[in-house]
Amino acid sequence: MTTRRRLSAEDLLAIRLAGDCQIAPDGSRVAYVLQEIDKEKNEYTSAIWLAREGAAPLRFTGGRRDTQPRWSPDGRHLVFVSNRSGSNQLWLLSLEGGEARQLTRVKGGVESPVWGPDGRLIAFLANLTEAGLEPEGPDEEEKDLYKKFTKDVRVITRLHYKMDGEGYFTDRRKHICVIDVEGGEPRQLTRGDFHHRDVSWTPDGRGLLFAANRREDRDWYPDHVDLWYLPLSGGEPERLTPGDGTLCCSGPVASPDGRLIAFLASDPAESGYGPTCLHVLDRTTGEIRRLAAGLDRTFGNEAVSDLVAPAGGRLTWSPDSRWIYGLVSDGGQVHLVRVGAATGAVVPVTGGDRVVYAFSLTPDCRRAALAFATPRSPGDVYLARLDDPCPTPAVPAAGTALRGGGVHEVRLTAHNEALLDELELTVPERFQVNAGEGEPAVDAWILPPVGREPGKKYPAVLEIHGGPMSMYGANFFFEFHWLAAQGYAVVYSNPRGSQGYGHDFCRVIRADWGNKDYADVMAVIEAAVERYPYVDGDRLGVAGGSYGGFMVNWIVSHTDRFKAAVTMRSVVNRWSAMGTSDIGYYRLRQFGTENWWEVKNLGPYLKQSPLVHASHINTPLLIEHQENDMRCPIDQGEQLYVALKFQRKPVKFVRYPGESHGMSRTGQPWHRVHRLRMIAEWFAEYL
Repeated sequence: MTTRRRLSAEDLLAIRLAGDCQIAPDGSRVAYVLQEIDKEKNEYTSAIWLAREGAAPLRFTGGRRDTQPRWSPDGRHLVFVSNRSGSNQLWLLSLEGGEARQLTRVKGGVESPVWGPDGRLIAFLANLTEAGLEPEGPDEEEKDLYKKFTKDVRVITRLHYKMDGEGYFTDRRKHICVIDVEGGEPRQLTRGDFHHRDVSWTPDGRGLLFAANRREDRDWYPDHVDLWYLPLSGGEPERLTPGDGTLCCSGPVASPDGRLIAFLASDPAESGYGPTCLHVLDRTTGEIRRLAAGLDRTFGNEAVSDLVAPAGGRLTWSPDSRWIYGLVSDGGQVHLVRVGAATGAVVPVTGGDRVVYAFSLTPDCRRAALAFATPRSPGDVYLARLDDPCPTPAVPAAGTALRGGGVHEVRLTAHNEALLDELELTVPERFQVNAGEGEPAVDAWILPPVGREPGKKYPAVLEIHGGPMSMYGANFFFEFHWLAAQGYAVVYSNPRGSQGYGHDFCRVIRADWGNKDYADVMAVIEAAVERYPYVDGDRLGVAGGSYGGFMVNWIVSHTDRFKAAVTMRSVVNRWSAMGTSDIGYYRLRQFGTENWWEVKNLGPYLKQSPLVHASHINTPLLIEHQENDMRCPIDQGEQLYVALKFQRKPVKFVRYPGESHGMSRTGQPWHRVHRLRMIAEWFAEYL
């Protein structure tokens, strides 16, 4: 019998993530993106692979950053995005062999290719200045010394001038272009000081659909995103949705008969606390109908993980225009469903304890490529036969709304199988908790410590997710398994404020952080101590990032229940964040104020600022923050650190240069390893 070893922090560098799976039109094979880590160069690489049933997957492209594979309608070619020429450009590769051919040479780079119905034209997004399409190539050396040495100066005149993960905005905007694969130069179709996204073709190939905020006051209302139609022949786009700020739209896709447009939309007035809903727009009457309203779940993948595979999948119509396929987040799971375009009836396609993060369907909707993670695996690519449902539907978990589902699936990839076979891992157990009589049930999980011995007690760490409008779920969370390998039980949950449990469950904490959500997470950890004899109630830690970091700060400033805490990229002062966060002023509607800077309006912000309660923090606290974080800027961590250090409280501050808010998921690989070690060392010292 092979002796398994415990997971190490460096094992993070060996995880390979498969996603953005694209099934060939005939269903015979699947192209997908495999993301890996080059630990010697401290960077991520990605290549396109091909897989088919009964054969080992094969690497299909040789670049270091090849992404976004898309099949031609006849299945004979793949277009993809690669930086092999120095910037992201479109490349075309024949399935019959030969070298990849570069299609675009656009300064600023391109992304998001979409084949036209005729198989000749490809629409894509290009990052352009007002000058429009310019040839790819290095900038000419600046000879003017003043310009040469001051070009890094930023002169800002816009309200919305930065975004976490992107940095400070430049003068480039995402514009729609098309190119003929048989030759010729690309043609720019949109202009103006606007970003465009989610491009798709109309079935007749005469026009394009897209989402954009083209309002003059878009900086003040960045989530007022409408749907548009753009004729291929040129001219101004036609707005299809009301334009009154009641919808934040995305992902438009026309039905095969051209009558309806399916799209996703949320209500901007909900400030993210409402669901993302499925709608259809009638092209003849302009009427918009919401579908599946009775489901009360959000469309899309809201599950969080620190292993982020290449995502993929957009709404897909059945060939008879009767059904729409998409993902739904439900009680910690994410599944593929189909929704009746006329009735709104929801039929689960997949089932079981999983998070589907990428999918694509053949034109006849009889086969699908799926990429999904489970509690035992970071994710693999599968071939599913949608016309062959399993005779025994998956048993739904408590807390989920979808019932049934399940199709025959064949696993096509096993990129992490050898690594996982080496490791001794535990499996999370799901349980439910109520914070009090009449309060809703809260889903929770406990991941037992590795090597648990009967009768022995172990310290436990309560983990709290960010958002708060997201959810933990049925996927593989490396940080949790790392802590379990160190001998900790890991407890995590979806308290009120999480997505995946309906509108009211999420919205109840809007502008009221630290109340019902606090009650939920405290009830979860106490239930874990009571129900699982191996949990040592005298050795508890708590950790969380972003909103989860806020909750850590709130917890340790309101109770001494925990012996150690780790707060990551957290919120400390909600008032100061209004002007420093990239989306700070978005939150005005939540707090019901206008001029947040006026003394009379400080109350709602300070009420939810843990910094105000810093005098009550006695728990040893590790503060981890990223220096380029624009969502929860570094000053949030600085304020808390100085307040605690001034009081001579036990505190440590770890800063990661060059990193943004998402470092734990997509940051420099060795920084991610360092972070994991720091967390484990802190808990080892105090637990």
